[in-house]
Amino acid sequence: MRLSLIAAGIILMSANAYANTNLGQQLSICAAKTDKTARLTCYDTLAANVETLTHPTAIVATTKSTAIEVLQPTPTPVTQTQVETVNTFGLSKKALEKQINKIYSEVLAVKKGPYGKLTITLSNGQVWKQNSPERYRIKKGQHIFIETGALNSFLLGSDDRNATTRVKRLK
Repeated sequence: MRLSLIAAGIILMSANAYANTNLGQQLSICAAKTDKTARLTCYDTLAANVETLTHPTAIVATTKSTAIEVLQPTPTPVTQTQVETVNTFGLSKKALEKQINKIYSEVLAVKKGPYGKLTITLSNGQVWKQNSPERYRIKKGQHIFIETGALNSFLLGSDDRNATTRVKRLK
């Protein structure tokens, strides 16, 4: 299965590279023409031979003789009315959290759960829970930060030390 996927990928890349070199040669032929109308006509005929689509299925480096379809996800637009605030940090989607990357707060309470996971209550009213039972020391009154991590995750840490731990917001 893996071998067939690798072979398909190599074939797609080689066809793409061949189409790009062929297209580049045709563009250089058009660029070499000195007469303006002949050059424009050459570019127009070249553009007529190349197909491009603007919907989720895109043709990559295609001419009418060779076409390779690649599916691309449609981007979801973010409107101006969806503004992130500190109160909703950690509760909303990752696309909205690009405005705030890190918040600072003071720890009001720390509780240890049955599996060793910490539940941290902050001075701004937020409650965060540790994702894994790894050992991480936090004291009441300590100033900590919570920052966005990879893959829609959050990291809790302190400026005093270099270590962080993954957390999830409860409230």
